[in-house]
Amino acid sequence: MRNSLLRPFLVFEFLVAILAVFTLWSQVGGQYHLDLMFWPWKLGLGVGAAWLIVAMTAALARNGGEFKGRVLLYASLLLTLMLAAGVVTYYYHVNEPPDDDDDDDTPTMTSSIYRHGIECPRDLSRVSFARRG
Repeated sequence: MRNSLLRPFLVFEFLVAILAVFTLWSQVGGQYHLDLMFWPWKLGLGVGAAWLIVAMTAALARNGGEFKGRVLLYASLLLTLMLAAGVVTYYYHVNEPPDDDDDDDTPTMTSSIYRHGIECPRDLSRVSFARRG
């Protein structure tokens, strides 16, 4: 391939790689956690992964398709970056805000046990321990 065509193809690959990285990340890690994430994390990890993909392709094109040390270095850096993205996503999964669906107006379910003909409520908040006398 001529060198004059290589650069535009690598730019196009970078744009496609950004789309692929964020699509994969949202599918694997969850779009909700990606929405909660602070934007520099997304920018740095996403652009870094796309750049490493393009760098691997450029190194392969330069070497005629042979896997040399630089390609393996880029692949290991990409794997490390993917693990870092997983750790950051897991952090946001563990520290996500609580749901707002917990209303205090919801009725509680109570049940009773019958022993020897005497009803014993299971909900102890309804039991009165006052002495009758």
